[in-house]
Amino acid sequence: MRVVLTQATRGTRWVHAAAWLLIAAAVVLRFLHLTDDFPNHSPWAVDQAKFTDEGWYSDAAIRHALTGHWYLRGDFNPAAAVPVWPAQLAVVFHFTGVSLRAARALSVAFSVATLVLVWLLVRRYAAVRPAATATLCVLLAAVSPFAYAFSRLATLESSMIFQFWLLMWLAPVVAPRRAPALLLMPPLIVAMLLTKTTAIVFLPAIFWLTWSALGRSRTGLLRALLTTAALPALWFAAYALFLYRLGYGADFAYFFDLNDMPPIDWPRAPALLLALLREGLWVDRVVYPLSAVVLAAALTRRRALWRNPLFTASWIALATQALFLFTRQDDAGPRYLLGMVIPLVLVVGLAVDTLTSPRLRALACIAVSAAVATDAAALISFQRDRSHQLLDAGRSIQQIVDANPAQHRLILGNSASEISLITGVPGLNDYFGTEELAPKLLEYRPGWYLAWSGPDPDNAAAFAPFRLEEAARFRVFDNADRSTLILYKLLPRANTTGR
Repeated sequence: MRVVLTQATRGTRWVHAAAWLLIAAAVVLRFLHLTDDFPNHSPWAVDQAKFTDEGWYSDAAIRHALTGHWYLRGDFNPAAAVPVWPAQLAVVFHFTGVSLRAARALSVAFSVATLVLVWLLVRRYAAVRPAATATLCVLLAAVSPFAYAFSRLATLESSMIFQFWLLMWLAPVVAPRRAPALLLMPPLIVAMLLTKTTAIVFLPAIFWLTWSALGRSRTGLLRALLTTAALPALWFAAYALFLYRLGYGADFAYFFDLNDMPPIDWPRAPALLLALLREGLWVDRVVYPLSAVVLAAALTRRRALWRNPLFTASWIALATQALFLFTRQDDAGPRYLLGMVIPLVLVVGLAVDTLTSPRLRALACIAVSAAVATDAAALISFQRDRSHQLLDAGRSIQQIVDANPAQHRLILGNSASEISLITGVPGLNDYFGTEELAPKLLEYRPGWYLAWSGPDPDNAAAFAPFRLEEAARFRVFDNADRSTLILYKLLPRANTTGR
């Protein structure tokens, strides 16, 4: 018997060692080839963040690095409402200069730091095999191809998700201590909201862990609401008032008008719900169905799972995100589901932790192995099918701009900020901004216009004082609507003849 136990122990150690080797390999992969394109031909290739959001939400940091000022009057200035990510980038750019690789590396670093928080949280809440369950959860999160793809974009999500799990880790530690909870958690919650305003959907999960740490008493309920809702609301209102006093109120209001929730089309509600359920497969084709099995079990035979505060909080986070996505209807790209990766992993991992039946544990082992193998295969395929068309296009655009010193270097377009992030050539948004395009064109006089598949017909009147002369076109990405990026010279008509 002693020999059998020793062999079993050695086998367990080998499994743990193999898991951590896979985790390490997945982490390293996230940092490699950061200037490559978003994975083409992936299920999430329709997401537009790969050529818009990266630049838009980095713009303030780019401008600050290039000019010393973060703000451009009349243009799209989202940093007024979500200043944390550009502030973080500005620190990085202070040392690296404007750099797509550095911006994406910061996003990856946040995603890796989140894995550390996941390990610490699961170690705290897993009841039977804390170390093994924590390793399992980190492994599933680390090899997720969905998380791999979107954590490598310089967008708001990775920083926001890190802050959410930091708060989840802090909540049970500081909640029982009145002063630390009231002084520390509200500003951190506001920082999360000022990273990405839709992080508000995570507040119920933070509240649940906070209240659970306070014993779910009536007094604890009031303290939890004060810590996670009332005080953060006051802090956020104070920030908004401060911003209006500084003169950035129009940009703050414009951001929220732009992201206003559309009215729900109730006749289409069943179809929208079915679409949302299908979109869960974007996150993971194995872990997502497994979570449905776990939910069914937790609602019927294994109700004890709900006694685990982290298990319940993870389902709360999934439910509030799903509700948000449902209200967004057709206006939600795959990246909006990134926050679901870790809650899905946690509900599966914590459920596996409680299994005592050898048969069920064997089935769980097979399912988890299938998830890891499927995800690892996807990561390998991403490495095999790498491309860098957008980077090449950006460098070519920079060369063209540099070769025409008489032409104003400013580039207009909805992907102009993305090119700015790649090249350091300044950009101007043609689609969003507190001013209409026509006055912006006359005020800033951009020398170049960057368009996907050709000029937008809706902008014809604004371009009337200018002549567009095609300078180059580039084949980028695999989307029929976003495959050809065209660079035009913008020439004032007064200085040219003909069109």
